[in-house]
Amino acid sequence: MGKRILQIDVKGPTKIDNNIIECVLSVDGRDCTFFTSRSNYEALMYDKVFIRDGKERDSAGILNTTNMFEEIL
Repeated sequence: MGKRILQIDVKGPTKIDNNIIECVLSVDGRDCTFFTSRSNYEALMYDKVFIRDGKERDSAGILNTTNMFEEIL
């Protein structure tokens, strides 16, 4: 098995609860949806895990994203 590539995209707050943030973890192109709290998301933004400011969506509707991370074997 080769090195895996990981990336997280932030879709944004859920319609039901503005304090729950929907995210997508992509591992080698396989997407898995997960949810985190707004406070966790803001802490990750503060730590500069995400590469954008999270104020505007891109053409795919994504609010924020990380760089692509390659696994070290």
